[in-house]
Amino acid sequence: MKNYIYYLSILFATLLVASCENELPFNLKENPPKLVINALLNADSLTNTLYLNLTGRESTTHVKEAAIEVRVNGKLTESLRPLPPQTDNDNQCRFKLTSHFNPGDAIRIDAFTDDGEHHAWAEVIVPKRLEKIINIDTLTVPITQSGYTQNYLRYRITFKDHSNENNFYRLIVDKQITATQYNDEKDEWVTQTHHDYQFIAREDIVLTDGQPSTGDDEDSGLFDTAKNLYGVFDNTRFRNDSYTMTVYNRADPLGYSSYVDNVQVVIRLSSITETEFYYLKALNLIDSDAYDETFNEPIKFPSNVHGGTGILGVSTEVSQTIHIGK
Repeated sequence: MKNYIYYLSILFATLLVASCENELPFNLKENPPKLVINALLNADSLTNTLYLNLTGRESTTHVKEAAIEVRVNGKLTESLRPLPPQTDNDNQCRFKLTSHFNPGDAIRIDAFTDDGEHHAWAEVIVPKRLEKIINIDTLTVPITQSGYTQNYLRYRITFKDHSNENNFYRLIVDKQITATQYNDEKDEWVTQTHHDYQFIAREDIVLTDGQPSTGDDEDSGLFDTAKNLYGVFDNTRFRNDSYTMTVYNRADPLGYSSYVDNVQVVIRLSSITETEFYYLKALNLIDSDAYDETFNEPIKFPSNVHGGTGILGVSTEVSQTIHIGK
């Protein structure tokens, strides 16, 4: 996932539009670097990763020496040092979390740099997990994109909202292609699983935030809106009720010339925090063709980090696997 931290650039943009007669003084020493915490945790996984950086004048910089402490419901569960670099040129400071999280748990993470200059922390509550995916109905249908019509697999996914709450969700369509490929470096055949997360959600009123469209609308250029690339939505339109969501993807292993052993699609429905919801909505906009940083206003990303900036999110999920075959 791309990580964009543009807090200083927002300030620079403000200074540029100020008139020459009202210039604002700016001293970099008065704006020292802040510690950036970036982690989207999955309560159903025992291998979560947290990243630490420092804000910089034009981009983030790496943290050299640091530590984190993980607390669940006030109890210290982990004290961690950074993972070893993955490559010789890898300077990213990352931590592997193995703590177990349950819905309703209060998770607090404190990050410290060894020089004592920075201490940042964030706390989140693990959201309630959906009870289940009630049903997934599939059908092969023709879809037209950019003037071409091809067969896609349509998914109608039914689930029920949590009662009497403001809930935030994320849909992940994980197409997994297991294929045998020849590895020139190892001089042998290797079986690997490739993941493809692309899907089409243009017809769904919830995933399009009340602005569904068709292929003709997209081709005309009249509906140049941000696509929901990260599949986030809230329960505004189906509060306390069930809902059937409609999305499409190419379920065949197109693009793989090797021997395909299996194709399956894992539908995941995650309950996420409100901060993560707005963070991913901001990423939808920044990663969309509809956003032009030259003409659009700078995007401000939400942060729930104290003493620094960034985001700590946590999710729970339910899933269902659809076996496609070869």
